[in-house]
Amino acid sequence: MNVRAYWQFYKDIFPFIAAFGIVCAIATNVFWAFTLFCTIGLLIGFLGFQFFKKGEYYFYYNLGITKWNLLKISFFINLLIAIPLFLILLTCFYLFFGDFTST
Repeated sequence: MNVRAYWQFYKDIFPFIAAFGIVCAIATNVFWAFTLFCTIGLLIGFLGFQFFKKGEYYFYYNLGITKWNLLKISFFINLLIAIPLFLILLTCFYLFFGDFTST
């Protein structure tokens, strides 16, 4: 398994995922933003890569990596990044705004 290739793919799709996550965080609350960042955000990143960098798939194909494998591994990388990020944001939100209950 070529870890560097998977990491490079994730670095290429992360700007799309991050932009989608920021928009979701502005439009919704923290919990929905996290959920959308982990699920639909990855698909948005995959579609952004498909649209803007489609020719780079040949690099991964030559390494024997399919699109499906790229999507699966990127999902796990996204979770490994998103969970600590979510906990940090949740802690900051709690420190600055206090209780989570809505009145």
